[in-house]
Amino acid sequence: MPYMPRPASPAESSAASAALRGRCVRSTLRLPLLALCLLLLPLAISCSGPPKAGVYLDLGSQPIFYMDDWVRRGNPQVSVRPATPPNRRLTALFVPFRVTQQMEKPGVVGLEVSRQIWQTWLSEKVFPVIEFAENATPYRRDLAMQMAALRGAQLLIGGYVTHYVNGGTSGDSKLSVSLEIWDVNTGQMIWAMGHAGVMEHQFANDFILFSAKARMPSDPMWAITQTVSWDMAQEVKLWIDPPAPKGLSKEPAF
Repeated sequence: MPYMPRPASPAESSAASAALRGRCVRSTLRLPLLALCLLLLPLAISCSGPPKAGVYLDLGSQPIFYMDDWVRRGNPQVSVRPATPPNRRLTALFVPFRVTQQMEKPGVVGLEVSRQIWQTWLSEKVFPVIEFAENATPYRRDLAMQMAALRGAQLLIGGYVTHYVNGGTSGDSKLSVSLEIWDVNTGQMIWAMGHAGVMEHQFANDFILFSAKARMPSDPMWAITQTVSWDMAQEVKLWIDPPAPKGLSKEPAF
């Protein structure tokens, strides 16, 4: 005998109708909320500046606005810079930075920070040749100048890590460095600049209609070092290849 479903009782029909009405009401409420989220997303992106912003939408839960955390920093503080651009292509020797902060294994920290700065400068092609003296002692100008002269480098790049705090993905991370560039032939300092960056750990903010969260990179110190290195590289690149002066344009005579 084929299976015949039994008719629903009045109580079951009433409960089913109430559940259906509840789902319809929730869906109806979600639609304006979805529209609100879509309207707020461009505003969040425009106000966020460097970081990337987005939104996670799920009709069954609270919408979540998320924003990638970014490195907060100012401009590099340059105290010594050349007055004129170089008249030839320069080669440089990059030595590990010396850590001035009291910490465990300062040599390892100085080496890793220096290596990242050197790699960034290589990718930016600051100089045609930048050799990294990985096995050199932490930066001492007298010893480093001798090494640069023996290796035939025209410039010596060294410096100091003055502040280093690695908070990982659960705390604030901070980095401050001081960089020096010396002319090996004359023994004169031609560049001196300092720079710093901070990546703060952001907590989630829960609002009535949505939640806002920040996402940190897996290695915040790497992101800070890359950003600080890039900023300093641009300063030196402007010295090597300065922009042409802006003048009044004239129509050609012929």
